Amino acid sequence: MSDLEKILSVISSGKRFLITSHENPDGDAIGSMLALGSGLENIGKDVVYYNKDGVPSLLRFLPHGEKVISSLDGIHGDFYATFIVDCTDTGRAGEEFEDFKNSGRCGVTIIIDHHKTSKPSVDFYILDPSASSTGMIVYSLLKTMSIEITPEIAKNLYTSILVDTGSFRYSNTVPEAFEIARELVELGVKPSEISQALYESEPLGKLKLLGYVLPTLEVTENGHIASLVVKRDMFKITGTSKEDTEGFVNFPRCINGVEVAVLFREEGINEDGAGWKISLRSKGKVNVAEIGEMFGGGGHERAAGCLINGTLAEAKRLVYSAIKEAL
Repeated sequence: MSDLEKILSVISSGKRFLITSHENPDGDAIGSMLALGSGLENIGKDVVYYNKDGVPSLLRFLPHGEKVISSLDGIHGDFYATFIVDCTDTGRAGEEFEDFKNSGRCGVTIIIDHHKTSKPSVDFYILDPSASSTGMIVYSLLKTMSIEITPEIAKNLYTSILVDTGSFRYSNTVPEAFEIARELVELGVKPSEISQALYESEPLGKLKLLGYVLPTLEVTENGHIASLVVKRDMFKITGTSKEDTEGFVNFPRCINGVEVAVLFREEGINEDGAGWKISLRSKGKVNVAEIGEMFGGGGHERAAGCLINGTLAEAKRLVYSAIKEAL
């Protein structure tokens, strides 16, 4: 019996399910999580949605986003099964979830993801690196179960596909992405409304934050590497948060001649000094997933990330060195 058949059996047998996704969630993480959960609810299942960081303000237009909780403290009882979507491993969902899983309350654990990775340490998994987004895999799973794609589910799925293909601009935009998007539009999705919500509804503070970040632009290695830096005091000055940095890494990436763009975002202080969240974007010559993996992270060939402890100078030295070697 394949993992897919086992997963279908788990869904058929179970009643109560937990669904989670990775920290600092994007449109694919939240969209695929809500689409899967809505589908399960529509066939009579009880679903709890959890994400450590909740739903970013930019994605709160998504149907049922208000159901997502950001703490597992008040959860009672066990789950028959837990879905971890858009994650290479369970650790991507955060420490609280790992503790919850280790307590034995998650039941059967299932990963649904489209990132390249070794076999994750869960009971079952669906991995399809050829899929443009996890939302596409969820779509196929719902279809396999003959679950109706309602307009609300369609909106979540369309958003997941749109975000992870860069509005159908990225190299991972396979023909199937257009085919599914067409069906979702036929089911009631309004592309203009979703595009406006995602790209034309930025808070004023985010633009002010960008004004502080752009002057940190650094271009090195004969113009092949470009980076930006976001420091914590910038958040204080502009009244913003880390979620407002979404998309900033694409500014250095758009420079002519740049092959790899990097965003260094300052995290909290710990015993090792400052922590830096690294976002990496490539135009194709460098597999940034491999660079992310070098520092305990990962992702796609053209979009990846990791966390490095130490000073900004140390983080830059490590990341630039790895990129230069790859170039």
